[in-house]
Amino acid sequence: MARIKTERFEIRLTPLEKEKLLNKATQARMNMAQYILALSEQKKIIVIKELPMLIKQIIKIGTNVNQIAMVANTNKSVSIKQIELINVQLTNIQELLGTIVDAVSNSEDEIEV
Repeated sequence: MARIKTERFEIRLTPLEKEKLLNKATQARMNMAQYILALSEQKKIIVIKELPMLIKQIIKIGTNVNQIAMVANTNKSVSIKQIELINVQLTNIQELLGTIVDAVSNSEDEIEV
């Protein structure tokens, strides 16, 4: 069931405070109301700058696995070069995920990765 928002809440800020809040909300890919509500509920806000790179790496691996499967089904073998490429991409993903997990684990407040 959708929440119906009927109440309005106003606060006064300096221009600098407003700019900082807007920037942080934008970095978190939230609008101002979502961001302030999350802060008021003491939720941990995580901004992962490397997420698009991680997604690209995962997509590349999926593409390569599909190509390897097609070659394996056709030729009944797979080249070492293809397997090495997958291993390099998996290592990159593992490093990115490690960075994200470390940042999330070691923080009590707002996080930027």
